Amino acid sequence: MKKLIQTLMELKTTAAFAFAGFMCAYVVLGALYAAIFYPAFEFNVPFIFVLEGVGLAVVTALLWRLLFDDRASVKTRYFPRLVIFAVGLAAALAVCLLIFYRWHTNEAKLWLIAVGLVAVGFCLLSVVGEIYYRVTGKKYTELLKIYQRGLEQ
Repeated sequence: MKKLIQTLMELKTTAAFAFAGFMCAYVVLGALYAAIFYPAFEFNVPFIFVLEGVGLAVVTALLWRLLFDDRASVKTRYFPRLVIFAVGLAAALAVCLLIFYRWHTNEAKLWLIAVGLVAVGFCLLSVVGEIYYRVTGKKYTELLKIYQRGLEQ
């Protein structure tokens, strides 16, 4: 039970970060859109966007937990996990697009752009992680080789 609660808290934290990213990106994009393109535009956050953001945040958190956590259930090389993560996020964004396809409003367009930007941010974070792990892995492999050569002498 303790492990379940700990896992749920980690998922909740990741989902909260994703949701906060969605909302912050939406507000910033709305303000920029109003300032640059359409000064009379008064954007708001419809309740359906909030629900959509919660759903996307949960999907993002689950994908992150399954693929990138230290105790991830998928144990494979980093790049295939990154591809699975990107495809999963693309599928979630496709569902968003299908839901908002009927509404041709500026809010829906801004929301899709904001969610897309956060998804790209998560993918960039994953790519940076891949580069970091490769660089540090090579560094420690070289140190290990030096250490092993010292033991052989």
